Amino acid sequence: MIQYKSLAGATATREELDTFAELVGSGGAVDENHVRRGAVRPGAQLVFAEGYGQTVGVAALKVPLVGYRSGLQEAAKAGYSLPESEYPYELGYVSVSPNHSGQGIAKALVAEVLRLAAGNGVFATTSNSAMKKGVLPSFKFVPVGKGWRNGSGDILNLFIRTSQTK
Repeated sequence: MIQYKSLAGATATREELDTFAELVGSGGAVDENHVRRGAVRPGAQLVFAEGYGQTVGVAALKVPLVGYRSGLQEAAKAGYSLPESEYPYELGYVSVSPNHSGQGIAKALVAEVLRLAAGNGVFATTSNSAMKKGVLPSFKFVPVGKGWRNGSGDILNLFIRTSQTK
């Protein structure tokens, strides 16, 4: 049975941060050092899926830096306006161990992150096909702007989920 726990990134133990960063980094989309810095930024909430005696998935609710948000809005990337008042949070670092994929863990992680967002607007960026075609749309995220290539040559897309409290 999988159990889910969430905690403020700033209060995570070194072991929790290591586990989180290693699982996200194993997917190859995000550098572990970048994950470690992002996981402890003010406002970051980490979600862990635990079962079978180990952590099998992770995700985070992040408060994006102003420079990151601005960069996404530039024409070289998505070229889509992301006002902080409408999209104060970012869903990020969703990663499930390959041995446990296809079990609904990613969807459960996203559901927990959205619960933490408390009905506020959320955006996400991803190059992962399963996230683009299945997971995000199932939570009413919609693609906006245009796709762009990251440093690894992957095509990223921006998705938004508007406030659910209006």
